[in-house]
Amino acid sequence: MDKIRKYALIVIIFIILIVPMFLGYYWEYFFIREFDVYVVLILIFGFIIFFIMGKLIEIYAYNDNRIEVLKKQDIINAFISKKNLVVIWIFFPIIMIIEELIFRFYIIAILINQVELKALVAVFISSLVFSLFHIHTWFSYRSIRILLVNLIFPFLLGLYNGYIFLTMGIIPCVIIHYIIVLNLYYNLYKRYFKNDT
Repeated sequence: MDKIRKYALIVIIFIILIVPMFLGYYWEYFFIREFDVYVVLILIFGFIIFFIMGKLIEIYAYNDNRIEVLKKQDIINAFISKKNLVVIWIFFPIIMIIEELIFRFYIIAILINQVELKALVAVFISSLVFSLFHIHTWFSYRSIRILLVNLIFPFLLGLYNGYIFLTMGIIPCVIIHYIIVLNLYYNLYKRYFKNDT
């Protein structure tokens, strides 16, 4: 029953967040604003860096002491059980959309348009808030190493996606966020649990 409430809340938040977009708020951030070789190189280079970072996190951040807690993570649990794939293909993308709408679409757009901050400062603040949003991992893992990973990785992803957001719009941010994080979870599943199932 708790999972039903959790996923119902996710859908409600998603609906609340997308309504202003359809009313035309910050519509300019929905589309590509700048696209050249430089943007493409940053896009490709960033992907490579985040995949390398994901591999390093998989190898060095988690250890056998944290495996039982890791099993309870929704995405990894869906991979392990081979059930609830709706979590991976529907609810996980919705969560990525929600995070990108909050931390890129709304925070950056409000800081630039209403507060009139420079884009670089807005992206930095958004990335910092996005990083601090992940502090909840401390309560699950009680590990400084995992906490630091879950503060640094989102901060860097926030900087990267902030740039992508300002140049290519919100849709690539969602896709990038989804692919990078799903890849990380899948690699953790392969490393620690695939042979168990």
